[in-house]
Amino acid sequence: MRTTHLLIILFVLALSISSCEDVSDMAVNKIASPVLLDVKTSGTTEVTAFFYELDKTGILDNTVGIDSIPVAGLAIEVFTASSSIGSFTTDADGSFKITYTGTKPSEYAGIHKGIAFRIKK
Repeated sequence: MRTTHLLIILFVLALSISSCEDVSDMAVNKIASPVLLDVKTSGTTEVTAFFYELDKTGILDNTVGIDSIPVAGLAIEVFTASSSIGSFTTDADGSFKITYTGTKPSEYAGIHKGIAFRIKK
């Protein structure tokens, strides 16, 4: 009887010591961007940035799939080498054009549906 109690205590102790704890090694938790960015280059001094929201309602239907919906009226700050080029707002097609001199824009930041994002291209 005493041996049974001792074995049960040792089993519970071993189980609690070997239990896994899910600990994130990330200094900052990453959250998926609420928008998708597509950048098209026109010539050597102009880019057009397109912003889309993904509609996943048809993800389980292979005839529908995931759809991209343009995000109109989205305020975006554009950066090149961590200095701001300026703020832009997407049109009805979810896009805006940037004419630049020197370095091509590389980062786009904004807030959509209360989620802040910063996308590097």
